[in-house]
Amino acid sequence: MNFNCVFSSCNYKRNDIEEEEFLKHLKEEHHNEMLDISKKENIPIKTAEMMTVSNSKVFINS
Repeated sequence: MNFNCVFSSCNYKRNDIEEEEFLKHLKEEHHNEMLDISKKENIPIKTAEMMTVSNSKVFINS
């Protein structure tokens, strides 16, 4: 899959990686942001991670 991190302060872009690799990036680089989203939206952190992964997926038409 192709990912473009949705956090505006981040320039992470990768092609042909597994979702787990991007999730590792989120946990290492954006843990505090994930916690903030979780608290603000009153959702589990896993749900915030899932939403961020989904919103960061890039589909390339060929």
